[in-house]
Amino acid sequence: MKIKINSSSLYVALLTVCLLSSCSSTKNIPEDDQLFVGLTKIEYQNYEKNSHFLSVKEEVEAALATAPNGALFGSSYYRSPFPYGLWIWNTFSKSRSVFSKWMTKSFGKPPVLMSRVNPELRANVANELLRSNGYFDAKVEYKVITQKNPKKAKIGYTVNMGHLYRIDSLRYVNFPPRADSLIRSTLSETLIHPGDPFKVSTLDAERTRLSNVFRNNGYYYYQPGYASYLADTISVPDTVQLRLQFADNTPANVRRKWYLGKVNLELRKDYMEQLNDSLVHRYFTVRFNGRKPPLRTRVILRDLKLRPRKVYSYDDYLQSANKITSTGLFSYVDFKFNPRDTTENCDTLDLTLNCVFDKPYDLYVEANMVGKTSGKLGPGAVIGISRRNAFRGGEKLDININGSYEWQTGHNADGSSSKMNSYEYGANVSLTLPRLVLPFWRRVRWYNTPSTILKASSSVINRSGYFKRHIVSGELTYNFQRTATSVHQLSPLILQYEYMQHMTEAFGEVMNDNPYLLVTMADQFVPKMRYSYTYTSPSTYRSPIYWQVVVSEASNLLSLGYMAAGQKWNEKSKQMFKNPYAQFFKIETDFSKTWAVGDYSQLVGHVSAGLIWAYGNSVSAPYSEQFYVGGANSIRAFNVRSIGPGAYHTDSERISYMDQTGDMKLQANLEYRFRLFGDLYGATFLDAGNVWALRDDGYRTNSVFKVKNLLKETALGTGIGLRYDLEFFVLRLDWGIGLHVPYKKGFYNISSFADGQSLHFAIGYPF
Repeated sequence: MKIKINSSSLYVALLTVCLLSSCSSTKNIPEDDQLFVGLTKIEYQNYEKNSHFLSVKEEVEAALATAPNGALFGSSYYRSPFPYGLWIWNTFSKSRSVFSKWMTKSFGKPPVLMSRVNPELRANVANELLRSNGYFDAKVEYKVITQKNPKKAKIGYTVNMGHLYRIDSLRYVNFPPRADSLIRSTLSETLIHPGDPFKVSTLDAERTRLSNVFRNNGYYYYQPGYASYLADTISVPDTVQLRLQFADNTPANVRRKWYLGKVNLELRKDYMEQLNDSLVHRYFTVRFNGRKPPLRTRVILRDLKLRPRKVYSYDDYLQSANKITSTGLFSYVDFKFNPRDTTENCDTLDLTLNCVFDKPYDLYVEANMVGKTSGKLGPGAVIGISRRNAFRGGEKLDININGSYEWQTGHNADGSSSKMNSYEYGANVSLTLPRLVLPFWRRVRWYNTPSTILKASSSVINRSGYFKRHIVSGELTYNFQRTATSVHQLSPLILQYEYMQHMTEAFGEVMNDNPYLLVTMADQFVPKMRYSYTYTSPSTYRSPIYWQVVVSEASNLLSLGYMAAGQKWNEKSKQMFKNPYAQFFKIETDFSKTWAVGDYSQLVGHVSAGLIWAYGNSVSAPYSEQFYVGGANSIRAFNVRSIGPGAYHTDSERISYMDQTGDMKLQANLEYRFRLFGDLYGATFLDAGNVWALRDDGYRTNSVFKVKNLLKETALGTGIGLRYDLEFFVLRLDWGIGLHVPYKKGFYNISSFADGQSLHFAIGYPF
């Protein structure tokens, strides 16, 4: 008998033996040292709980934080009972074999020693941090807590906050008359007020604010370091009297107002390229290589706020730099300001703007989780190529193909099974122009460079066992932004054609049995116009809001044309390119507000609503425009399209997810998010909402909206969740528990606890 042993299995077996034999995590700890195994809860003493204390506490804990071996989600307090990285290090780090070196480098983690943690240094850092935040008498102490195993130890910190010093007054001293006048004119914008806690960061911010005020008014060479603070903590006990004093011996150019002169634009394909050709105007010169500039100069001049003979402004410089950089055309952008000459009376700065083009083509491959027409999330892939500066006007041409797959398997609230799988593929071509292409428009100052997008796309949606549907669309969209908080998007022309490419006999039976689906999924043109407005609170707000409203309509102008030709407004089956067209008006809004609650916790409220009304040439709105609820970003106790409209319910598994859409949606969510430890956060939530029909279709009973039935026809669910913050995105797991379904009597009317729950995995927050 011959026994063949796989080499990989042998390695696994050997590794297992090695690990089991080295489970002592302290075997390689030096004699005079200990293994750090985490912090005990930090003790705070002698403090007044307020918003300032909470923010300082967060900074102190960040300064004292140290992750032990096997830390759970980066926590300083909790660790895994299986610190495999340390075990691997202990097993292989002393071996010189190639395999051991690879194991140590790839999977091993060296022990976190008490000597390397250095709690004394961290305590000193925390002390300085407290003093810089107004706690001048604070003291941070620590003790090493040896565990049952004397080679292991924890650290316990005690923070005695002491008295909080506050600002008594602030005076500006020794500034030149013009500078002093600028200070007085902007006192309402000062960041330091009597009674505020003393904070070094606020003092620095005020000094920087004044520097920006001066530089926005021509004082190009002024820097924050030309003024310094003097603090008096004796004259008024427990407070700080401040003086911001301008330095005596500052250079003459600092006290002088400067004006902009000539602009020299240099366009390079690489950083070291020598430029031999140029175009010279009175105040403007372009340098390049070739017969003509690789970029039309107006593209840059449009975003350049620094004009000849204007007073230098730091804000104009920042806006110019941000706009030119944000075009995506350049890998390097550099502004250089130089005095025109070296005379004492020179007050003119000439600008040299050096722009190095980025590579013209980008080939990209994306793998992600994408939302589908059913509202599910599934794996998706995009392969595309983009061309920068496609026509010398800063344009971006993008071509991509995409595909995705989705599946669902689970139970509805009534205990019935829910299964679905489908795939989608398509292609997109878009051209983005960094300007508004309009026949008539008034020149205005935009916060960001506006854009015009021309897009064409085609996609095929395949529902296994049912149908294959083809969607072809074209779109003209304008994006523009007047302020940092408001974004506008206008699509005056969207042409979409939806047609059934193939359907099975089973789906044909479903369509015949369901007049609603027969109408909403019919072949049709959808010529639309759409406008959206989005408001987002400034990033500095502690309790920000988000609000979006979207208004769209379809075919009203087309129907007016038919009326002019003699056909009635409400006449049905009018056609566009030999196919019926959809006609409707749609409005939807989304609002959320976040309240900061204590340490590392938030309360988030969310409300969304929508209404679509089909009329004229249409009996019902297209299926793709209908509203639905359920799923990871809606009412999480229920699957997508398993609730509504109204009290309607069907036992047919074939159509349960197809016909549960509506003309009206109301939804509300309340979620409390809190930190568990490290980068792991928990959440509890309450979700409510439903969709309704606005007219009786003769098929879906109890689906029409009635005010008197609003409460009992509102689905309700609760649940808990986990969020793992990876900084660049958030992984989310939610367990929803149903409380109330609209189609049954009573409040808690779920058939059984097991049937009234749903588990969702998603990326990002739900709202």
